[in-house]
Amino acid sequence: MKALLALTLSLMLSFTLTLPAYAQLTIADLTAQLSQPQELRAHFSQERTLTGFSRTLKAQGTLLVSREHGILWRQSTPFAQDVVIDERGILVGNASALKTMSKADNPQLQAFAQMLQALFAGDLSALEQFFALELKGEPDKWQLTLTPTQEPINLIFSAIELEGAQYVNHVTLKDRAGDSTKIQFTEHQTKPSALTSDEEQLFAH
Repeated sequence: MKALLALTLSLMLSFTLTLPAYAQLTIADLTAQLSQPQELRAHFSQERTLTGFSRTLKAQGTLLVSREHGILWRQSTPFAQDVVIDERGILVGNASALKTMSKADNPQLQAFAQMLQALFAGDLSALEQFFALELKGEPDKWQLTLTPTQEPINLIFSAIELEGAQYVNHVTLKDRAGDSTKIQFTEHQTKPSALTSDEEQLFAH
């Protein structure tokens, strides 16, 4: 479940910074950009380190953040899996068989879904409800540290660190068990703005 929670946090890459270089960078500036653009796509590579294991778990795929439809995380390796986050909640599977994760069975995931939807809407008050925020740097090189303050997030993660420039380029998730997940985002694209037929099917399932 922690791995899936880590995946959903990739929504953070929807931060876009179009501020002039001389502007004072604030949390409000970052969250205000969450509603732009209409669609943002990126490639991700993920490495997960588990306490007591020498092997690093790796995954790759793509991420789509759509202001109208929601979030689509498409893992291609080591196995194919789609994760959809929208007004229905969190759905996992593929275009032919998506399974909704219930609030009763997965309260942590549901809490994350609500939080991430608030982030994409640029709702600063919702962000501060879940985390203590520490922002450092300039618009072209910044670091945002989120320290969870509310259950169930603070029971799972000790800190979430984001680094970026125009977009979020790196996310590091540190959990209470001592494990860590590092996600790198590359090849950011704002076009095409229209969804593919496959993407539409996943959001309409």
